[in-house]
Amino acid sequence: MDKKNNLIFENIFFDLDGTLLNNNKEILSSSLDIIKDMQQQGKKISIATGRPYYFAKEEHNLIKADFPLISCNGSLIYDFKNEKILFQNPINKEASQQVFDLLIKNKITFLVYTTKQMFGFYHFSNSFPKWFSWLTDSIQKRKKENRFEVNFNEYAHNKLNDFKIQDHDIIKFLIIKSDSNLKDIENIEKNLLEIDKIYVLRSQKNVIDIMPLNSSKGEGLKKLAEIFNINLDKSIVFGDEENDISMFQVVKYSVAMGQSKEKIKVSATHQTKSNDEDGIYYFLKNYK
Repeated sequence: MDKKNNLIFENIFFDLDGTLLNNNKEILSSSLDIIKDMQQQGKKISIATGRPYYFAKEEHNLIKADFPLISCNGSLIYDFKNEKILFQNPINKEASQQVFDLLIKNKITFLVYTTKQMFGFYHFSNSFPKWFSWLTDSIQKRKKENRFEVNFNEYAHNKLNDFKIQDHDIIKFLIIKSDSNLKDIENIEKNLLEIDKIYVLRSQKNVIDIMPLNSSKGEGLKKLAEIFNINLDKSIVFGDEENDISMFQVVKYSVAMGQSKEKIKVSATHQTKSNDEDGIYYFLKNYK
């Protein structure tokens, strides 16, 4: 469906990667211009992302977001204005330990998002992961006040120095497929499905998200709406991946980016151009 007649909305929520960010992980100047224009018209803007809140602070500040950030696919909402967590749904401790042990045993490269910081893990037989190098470079390019700590851990067999997963509140695990052996990933996928109180989804092509049950961007958006009395029937969301569909289902209007797979497009009420083709500007400039 792609009819733009009579769109009446007060609030706009953007996914980050593949949506508000182009393929160079930048917000296009055209997007910034149209967002500012929308805000001057009285519309409220914010972000719902699979990233942890500390890895979206710069983008949140750049668009001068009006609402707190929905992060980690809805499992944590962070208020940068008051520097506090408004909502969190960490993974069950027992489930966290099971997931962690499974990933270590099968030599998987992965990230752990806690409520405070990020940890990366890779097997000693592999070279330093390209994803981790990109992450390090990305952090260094940010303004000093928007940088955050990542603790990288090289592990051998099942041994991991002094790190204990039980000492942390885990919001999400992120498997890095592009830096792992795909056969090893195939070996663990069935085992992951057997662990209680988690579920698995794909937020980008080269990763697998491991999430706590009852957390999704849609649930996060409903929670934010409850806290700030947001009318979801007067809201529009932009997204491009599987983890955005739950948002499409709770608002009146939804826009799939042009590069999205067909499954995503048919789940949205509207479509636009790709994230590299001024898709956000194009839609918001031309809607009626």
